Amino acid sequence: MRLRSVEDRLVAVLAESQGSGVLLTPDLVLTSAHLLSVGCTPNVSGPEAVVIAPGGRADPVRCDVVWAGHPSRCDAALLRARHALIPEEGLAPLRWGAIATGQPVQECQVLGFPQVQRYDEVELEAVQIAGTLLPLSGLLRGRSVLRCDHHPPAPRPDGGSPWAGLSGGPLFAGPVLCGIASSDPMGWGHSAIDATPLTSIAEDAGFVSALRHHWPDAPPFEEVRSSHPEDIAYEERYAKALKARYGRLEIFGLDDLGSNENSWDLDTAYLSLEARAPRRALDGDQHLRPETQRVEDLLGSRPRTVLRGEAGAGKTTLVWWLASHAACRTLPAKLSALNGLIPFVVPLRSLAAQGTVTPTPDRLPTIAQLPVEDPPSGWAGRVLESGRALLLVDGLDELPQPDRAPARRWLAELLRLHPRTRCLVTVRPLAVGDSWLESEGFEELLLLPMSDTDIQAFVAAWHRAARLECERFTDAPHARRQRGRLDSLERDLSQEFQRNATLRDLARTPLLCAVICALHRRRSGLLPGTRWELYSAALAMLLGGRDDYRRIHKPEGVTLTVDDGQQLLQRIAAWLVRNGRVELSRAQAVRQLELAMGGLRRVREQGSADQVLTHLLNRSGLLQERSTDAIQFIHRTFQDYLAAKEFRDNDSLDELLGHAAEEQWQDVIRLVIGHCGRSEARRVISGLLAAADEASDPESEWPLRTLAAACAIGSAYVDDALHEAVWGGLKALGPPRDDREYGFLASLGPEVLPILPEPEGLGAEQAARIARMLGSLGEVALPLLKQYGQHCSFLARSAVATAWRSQPPQRYAEEVLAAMQLHDVSLRILFPEQLSALHHLDRIGNLSISQDHSSAELRRGLAGQEVRWLELEHNSVLRDLHFLREHPEIKHLTITTCPRLRDFSALADLELRLLGLAPGSPGLEVIAKSAGPLPQTTSLILTLAEDFSVIEQVLQVFPNLSFLGLHALKAQPQPLDLSPLHVQPDLHLDVLCTAKVEILGAEHFGDRLRIH
Repeated sequence: MRLRSVEDRLVAVLAESQGSGVLLTPDLVLTSAHLLSVGCTPNVSGPEAVVIAPGGRADPVRCDVVWAGHPSRCDAALLRARHALIPEEGLAPLRWGAIATGQPVQECQVLGFPQVQRYDEVELEAVQIAGTLLPLSGLLRGRSVLRCDHHPPAPRPDGGSPWAGLSGGPLFAGPVLCGIASSDPMGWGHSAIDATPLTSIAEDAGFVSALRHHWPDAPPFEEVRSSHPEDIAYEERYAKALKARYGRLEIFGLDDLGSNENSWDLDTAYLSLEARAPRRALDGDQHLRPETQRVEDLLGSRPRTVLRGEAGAGKTTLVWWLASHAACRTLPAKLSALNGLIPFVVPLRSLAAQGTVTPTPDRLPTIAQLPVEDPPSGWAGRVLESGRALLLVDGLDELPQPDRAPARRWLAELLRLHPRTRCLVTVRPLAVGDSWLESEGFEELLLLPMSDTDIQAFVAAWHRAARLECERFTDAPHARRQRGRLDSLERDLSQEFQRNATLRDLARTPLLCAVICALHRRRSGLLPGTRWELYSAALAMLLGGRDDYRRIHKPEGVTLTVDDGQQLLQRIAAWLVRNGRVELSRAQAVRQLELAMGGLRRVREQGSADQVLTHLLNRSGLLQERSTDAIQFIHRTFQDYLAAKEFRDNDSLDELLGHAAEEQWQDVIRLVIGHCGRSEARRVISGLLAAADEASDPESEWPLRTLAAACAIGSAYVDDALHEAVWGGLKALGPPRDDREYGFLASLGPEVLPILPEPEGLGAEQAARIARMLGSLGEVALPLLKQYGQHCSFLARSAVATAWRSQPPQRYAEEVLAAMQLHDVSLRILFPEQLSALHHLDRIGNLSISQDHSSAELRRGLAGQEVRWLELEHNSVLRDLHFLREHPEIKHLTITTCPRLRDFSALADLELRLLGLAPGSPGLEVIAKSAGPLPQTTSLILTLAEDFSVIEQVLQVFPNLSFLGLHALKAQPQPLDLSPLHVQPDLHLDVLCTAKVEILGAEHFGDRLRIH
């Protein structure tokens, strides 16, 4: 599809007189008010409605006037077409703004359909009038003046202006809409055109109200100081380069199928993962409860996010997916605010390798070394200044510890200078402290381990991509055999994941799940049982036999055994760890191979270190050259595994232990234990215990003791005395004091269960944290979770209820939830299996049902239940609330993001005390139409994303309100006007503004109003 430009927004307006206009959205047109007849008043739908034609030639479309200013004061009008005039797909996002300089702005243009430009003398024809915008020329008249670059047209014989018909046409400074043409000023001999500036139009309250109603996602105004036409062409090339670099995802193991191709389009390979964020309940409860959704859903409402995730959890894949789709404007609706932004991907591993962690804005487009020429001078700064940047900072944990604070300062200063920049930062869970960037407006998200459902989805996606690879075969019978084999392998592996809990636990990250898929295919179902066996088998698959399997013999003149390849890669991996790096130059890699080849005669005889490096890059699948002179492992996990093997083989365990307190070395120590024999394992574990004994404070002791425990768990042999020292020392630390220390304990998995306390005697916070940790430990934690479900505190029982999402639905309902008091906790439903298990439970007080469930499914699931508080959220299939008629006991109802819900008639049968309405669901006018006024509802909580004018409808739909809670999420140019609510004498208001909002009419309420 052709990428449409701003010029495609031009339309012809056929009203009292012919004019021009500009499409703000596919069905909303901005034009001049003086074109309209006297009868064309707002909301006209009769015979005098205006007609518009996109491009001046397409079939005319009738439209209605939704707002019109007075021509002498604000010569502008908004028209709403009765259907879309142009497809939204591929339409360049509209940018608009105000001229913020007194200097002439060159290379501007006005578009329209003037009298002077006619096809066959009668047919409309568009014209582009290029010129220089003179900001001071029309200042006193409130106009912008475009001085034409070309020779002015001749006067018309009848004395009329040759520019007649141009009125309402857009005035662009580069790609930015700055006004609409209004008149042909006297005295200029038709060589200049007057325009009404957008800033003047935006001062009209009626325009603002109509705009927010019909275009709630209107972008903010930019400040324009120069047109910079070269930016437009460059941004198209930059978007293509981003798509080329980040639009494909490498899937581990797929290149083993036959064509040396292991990268796939993200739409084929991308798997949406779950993340968790804290959320404040709408009932005013000050406790935070976890909110689990797909990560894309959570990112949409968070302009600045720190995304934490384990190694291989999919953080970098998400960054690539966002970058490639945002640049091409193909993100889904929930992330539509990112479409058209300019992504700057900042892989911090590359930044550190380039010798800086504080790049200036002009370096942002070049850090990732995309296949595109250098940008126009100052381009990145202009993107940041206009608020169109999407900053994707990947791998904060891959910076050495001393570099993290300077990187934080750089990021904070950049965002303070450009506050409208959206930003995502990825990091491993414990690499930086909690709330590390909270002061800069960042919110935290945690990528969760893949659920059983996600694992099955990943297996299906991996094999789907593998079947696509079969289509590359020219031998059709061979392709059919391969596809049939892959079908069988997918079924077998899916069944194996269902019955093998150990295997499921190994596959909780996309990386390791892909490794298992590849090994399962290669080894015909024989799968490893531990993490170390998994890595070892993956390396053997990549380094040994791949070329033989694919009938490739000495492609670079070099043949390496598995041991040869591993010895060489170990040396590079150890160098990276010792230097706190994750990538190195070609010269550095060659030097490490030269040292390694000193003892590998068979390898030396085959070629130079440079030739061997080329072979490893081309054939091993473990090393990759991401950009010029920057070599790294395909994933840091393999780097750490190979480095650990090198430290063990080189008798450098003491060197490892000397760095035990450093977070970047701890993963290597965890992995080295799998390479160690009995005496070496004792040496490592004892050394970690000694370091813990010498630690100066608990903050340093916790990571060391949990690291020792992780090594003890991974060791094949640990004698009783050492086992007791490990777990006794950990238990002696006492209960964890914060989420960081609980995170250390949780990282040990089910082995930690024997040292966890029973709930009796624990405070609410401690019990809740342990219950949250238990929820991640699998079915083995069910007996202890059942005990914590009996705790007296609301917090602990809420944590037990939340753990349902990660446990087998039916068994958890029967064994844990059925024995709990649920009347005061919020129970969250995410899966159909949970909904069908509700019949096991008694007296559910608060129920939150998320994801897609039809009204009939909700009726069956809620049958026999008495629920007083119900929340419906993120449901794209729900169309009516008929199931509520069977639950008159419901007193509190909250509806969030249910876009297809249209039938609210069931609300008339309920005596609601509180109704909560959040963005993403139909507005009050839909409720009024389907249910009529609801006098029995006494409290309303209304979350306002954009349109503040909805306040005028509140009392029409809810005439007997005694309490109204308003949550304003975003700053708006229009004020929040409370005056329509003055007619309700006893109404109490609670207004929460998360951004700066002007509030009018507040003084009327006195102490009945709280603003915070």
